[in-house]
Amino acid sequence: MVALVRSDLRHRANEVSALRAALGGRSGRLIGGTVLAAVLAVAALSAATAAAADDRGLALPGEHVVPPLQTDGPLGSTIGLELYDRVRGEFVDWFGSRSNLSNRYDLVGNKFQLGLRVKREPYEVFVQFQDTTVGNVPRDGVGFGATYFTNTRKTLQNGAILRNAWGSTNSLLGVPGLFIKGGRQLYSSGMEAPPNDPSLSWLQANRLSQRLIGPFDWTHTGRSQDGGQLGYDAATWNATVFGFRPTFGGYNVDANRELDVDLIGAVLSKKELEWLGTTIGQLSYYYHDDHRDLVYVDNRSAAALAADKGRSARIHTVGANLVHVVPLGPGVVDGLTYGYGQFGDWQSLTQRAWAYGVEAGYRFTEVWAKPWLRAGINSASGDTDPNDRTHGTFFQMLPTAQLYAQFPFYNMMNNQDVLAQCILQPDSRLSFRLDFHWLRATSSRDLVYSGGGATSNTFFGYTGTPTNGRNDLAYLTHVTLGVQATQNVLVNLFYAHAWGQGIVNSNFSGSDANYGYVEMVLTY
Repeated sequence: MVALVRSDLRHRANEVSALRAALGGRSGRLIGGTVLAAVLAVAALSAATAAAADDRGLALPGEHVVPPLQTDGPLGSTIGLELYDRVRGEFVDWFGSRSNLSNRYDLVGNKFQLGLRVKREPYEVFVQFQDTTVGNVPRDGVGFGATYFTNTRKTLQNGAILRNAWGSTNSLLGVPGLFIKGGRQLYSSGMEAPPNDPSLSWLQANRLSQRLIGPFDWTHTGRSQDGGQLGYDAATWNATVFGFRPTFGGYNVDANRELDVDLIGAVLSKKELEWLGTTIGQLSYYYHDDHRDLVYVDNRSAAALAADKGRSARIHTVGANLVHVVPLGPGVVDGLTYGYGQFGDWQSLTQRAWAYGVEAGYRFTEVWAKPWLRAGINSASGDTDPNDRTHGTFFQMLPTAQLYAQFPFYNMMNNQDVLAQCILQPDSRLSFRLDFHWLRATSSRDLVYSGGGATSNTFFGYTGTPTNGRNDLAYLTHVTLGVQATQNVLVNLFYAHAWGQGIVNSNFSGSDANYGYVEMVLTY
């Protein structure tokens, strides 16, 4: 079935390519991109209707049903197979390049995962295979398409990896709540203690988690962590410590190997307490040791960067966050805040940096579509003097950057993001989100950074664009539509437009940029 879906998407994409080729000029590119997204969406939805689901499992055409792939195993265990497949078509219309590089291109990617899970309380083992294919990667492009090519040097890329291979118990030494998890696994900072309240859960997952460490699954490969977690999970609090060696990945499909990067962390989480209402909070400490032998990217001169090649960056990050939700009038009001401070060594420099965020919102729970209106500011420091002995740029470590920069020409580093959001849910199977961002560089003497952290031992993982003494980066708006076509099939459509400002105008020949995709996700 997945093969048929891919074939249908490719066929319809080929039909649209001829139409797009006939549309000339900048308006033609925008119209062609919109048509591409619309036709691929119809293809994905029509394919999804052929894979309806019910409680018995995955229902196929002709009233055939594939039952859940789970069976009883020895010693009272259960053994189950898990399937995941995501196919995504993307169009990119980046800011115009002054060096004859391609700023307009299309990508298609597929991520297939097959996992085996064995459970016998209090033990669990999970092994997962992943195969990634990325096609039509630009050889001479700009933007994140160029990052895929830089990592693998192929226009058609494929990689098969072991994505997960871990074992765990939640009753170590017979103590309920004392847990350990070891092996290759995924880790998301900020998600150590998921709440029960749905508003808190959304805010934790979408506005706090993975800012510093995440599986980077927006990309077609993602990243894993080799190591372990140890902690105690009580009714009202959770304490977790971990030590990891991250893998290659993200924009690199060859992701089985480990990076020369070490991560250590400790997190204390407060869960929901009845006497405090729906409130959660965390205290965190992370240590990031990057000892790869490569040239870093920052605002120093090329000679200074080359002189530090091979020197480690040892960064300590301490932080806290707090989220509160309370009923008020015909809805629910929410507020969140977080802050991070960094110290340590940035190669031969002293690291001193900060980041913070404050957001608030109100959701009308008794109104059609339950409109959720939110606004806030997220800001992180930039370096103010490339010639002194202090590095003042906040270092984002290994995040899922696209969770907060969904058109990924920027990230948290040296960035101020003033945002407004509107979220609608007219049906349990339909979600709509509209965002607006006013983006500025915190320091006009630093770079504008993009990327999601290390992807190999030879590619730094972040790229930088000079600010040229300016602060204004862009105004950005984007819209997301999610359709839960069936229990097993999710279709997402996304479109973003950026109006470049001073920094963009001083580096690119065009001030506008567009990005969009349509994807279908099958889980079983």
